[in-house]
Amino acid sequence: MKKIAIKSKWISLNEGTNSLDYLERAYQFIKETETDPIAWKWVILSLHGALYGFAICACKGTSNNSVTIQTKRGRKKLIFFDDALVMCQDPQIMQMYFHSKHLVISDRQKESIKYLKQTLRNNFEHYIPRLWSIEIHGMPQVCIDVLDVIRFLAIDTHNYIHFNQSQIRKIKSLVYQSKKLLKKSTLFKELQIASELY
Repeated sequence: MKKIAIKSKWISLNEGTNSLDYLERAYQFIKETETDPIAWKWVILSLHGALYGFAICACKGTSNNSVTIQTKRGRKKLIFFDDALVMCQDPQIMQMYFHSKHLVISDRQKESIKYLKQTLRNNFEHYIPRLWSIEIHGMPQVCIDVLDVIRFLAIDTHNYIHFNQSQIRKIKSLVYQSKKLLKKSTLFKELQIASELY
């Protein structure tokens, strides 16, 4: 039998392209939520990955050591999600360049991030066998709040200098298009009508 040479194929990622991929996946799944409610699970997982990733990009500076910790066994490990967000809110850490800005999170954004991570993402990621029913009318607003934070971290902190103009345009477009879809969704409109009645 003749041997066939297989040419190696690779995917290449860095912290920026990995975060951008998460954001793109979130947008793709947001498009599916109107007809497939289970797509919300993938929206949540993708948005969490994008938020975490862009937070790392924004606060890492020029050294990867600022966003890693060393385990007892001497291995490097990424800092936790909450620690990355705390770093992004610290003006001293975030003041890397002349135009640098630190993250300021509103109370509603804090609640949305907490709900996204603790109630939704953690339970999806570490699913305990059970019947779990989730009321989804609030999902669009949670996602809109998180998308606003993602956009700020990715672009407005001015700390991650490795995105080219095409990638920056893509991030802006993905956030804008995602929010537009969420605001046009039946869930978002129904919740707005319900809140006006009460």
